[in-house]
Amino acid sequence: MAIMGPMLFQPRLLMFSMLLATMLMATMLLAPLVASTSQEVSTPSQEASTAGANRSDEPLIGQFSLQRALSFSDTASLQWQQQRDCVTCHTNGLYLVAAARVAPASVGNRRARQFARGYLKRYVVEKQKPSGPRGAVEGLVATTCFLAISDIRSDGKLSTETRKALDHMWSLQDEDGGWSAWLKCGWPPFESDDHFGVTLAAVAAGVLPQSYRETDGAAAGIQRLRGWLRDHPPRNLHHKGMMLWAASGLVGLVEDETQQKWSRELLAAQRPDGGWRLVDVGAGKWKRSEEIAEKLPSDAYATAFSIFALRQAGIAVDQTQLQRGLQWLRSSQRESGRWFSRSPKRDGKHYISHAATMFAILAFHSCGEEL
Repeated sequence: MAIMGPMLFQPRLLMFSMLLATMLMATMLLAPLVASTSQEVSTPSQEASTAGANRSDEPLIGQFSLQRALSFSDTASLQWQQQRDCVTCHTNGLYLVAAARVAPASVGNRRARQFARGYLKRYVVEKQKPSGPRGAVEGLVATTCFLAISDIRSDGKLSTETRKALDHMWSLQDEDGGWSAWLKCGWPPFESDDHFGVTLAAVAAGVLPQSYRETDGAAAGIQRLRGWLRDHPPRNLHHKGMMLWAASGLVGLVEDETQQKWSRELLAAQRPDGGWRLVDVGAGKWKRSEEIAEKLPSDAYATAFSIFALRQAGIAVDQTQLQRGLQWLRSSQRESGRWFSRSPKRDGKHYISHAATMFAILAFHSCGEEL
């Protein structure tokens, strides 16, 4: 036992201590690198998001996939907020409505809602000066409406930020009930007249909690909305489709008989192949010659929008024309998950394809399709 005494044990203890110190030092050196790498992978703002160009020659998908459509929409929405730093109707705005319906708890939905809240905070709370389209009236009103709809669908209640934005929205409203400062640059159907903004606000008003509707600002604002829509009847089928959507939540906005009439008009615009065309639905004046307009095929935006609007009016899922329209959409989805639609103003980015994809998600969901 004497040979295992302190003289032999001490060198071993020293060697163990040196090894332990070396391991601890290596761990300390590696920790920042590991943490940095982990953060880069998981932080949404650092993701490389590319939805790809909206191309008419993109191959069709092998089999319809609502999940693929949502994945594309996630990417397109994130890419828009990263590159444009704003909220737009055709992409991350309508995404808030679509994602809240089919995937309210998803990372993409939470991220888009967080961005929208931050965007509104800049101009509503912090009073940042508008710059170009950022902070403009149409952007603030549309973002507020999209976020309010998303709040109710996702959480069942309005966030504090959304309530402040809604109060600000009513303060921007004209006495006649509209928002005359809304951008009208000839990009139908969102930025070509005042009707879209007012009906979008009416859609949002229809989902607001009764406790908020009864506040002084909201009650007066909603009353003005009703007056504007009464004094400015819809001039085309897109207007009527938006009114049908708004009437599904805002009681008494459109009489039942009128809803049935408008539904028949939308159904009558369906083409033999089962689709609809934006030029027929009436997205403002088509910016091409009559000859080109006549040759335009059915498109995904008009088809998806029409199906969704008809469902809001109570048209049954198994109605033959709706089923034909859904089949047209199934057979027209592209490999990326999106649906292509040609720009109604000029050939270029074709961002109406993003809106077509969002409305396609809404159309399928309204007809019972689940992820």
